Amino acid sequence: MSKYDVNIKRLALLLLPTFWRVPLLAALAYAAVSPLAYLHARLARFRGETLYRLDHNGQVCHLRAVLNDQFDPVERRVTITETAGVASILMLYRREEEREQLVPARGTGALVVNRRGFGGVNGVDFWVNVPASLEVDVARLNAIVNTYKLASKRFSINYTWQ
Repeated sequence: MSKYDVNIKRLALLLLPTFWRVPLLAALAYAAVSPLAYLHARLARFRGETLYRLDHNGQVCHLRAVLNDQFDPVERRVTITETAGVASILMLYRREEEREQLVPARGTGALVVNRRGFGGVNGVDFWVNVPASLEVDVARLNAIVNTYKLASKRFSINYTWQ
């Protein structure tokens, strides 16, 4: 039992004298305390969201948990890949699709690069791997990652086809 678990309607009924506890006066008491019940519900929701934000930090496991809770709570397919140990990674930004694209390894496929379609992107510390079938709001994804990541880290969103 938490000190924030208060049933406002029951409290209003219990504060009425016993001889006033008739349905009409109980309904009047409920109507009088309904704004207080609304504010209490908002406080409880705000407290829950704040405790959730405080429980999660910039660790990879926590960031992955937050992203999966927000965008893919059932299958939990959003992953984080660190690029510190990977040598010579090159990602290019494709303007038509407004997303980064990994340059394929030698012999696995061709990627047409010309000046009109691409702008260079490199130097990221980690990737946020999001399945392409998952409809995500990119601005919201960026905001969540920027909230939880370390200030010195840079990231890129990588859409995967699974």
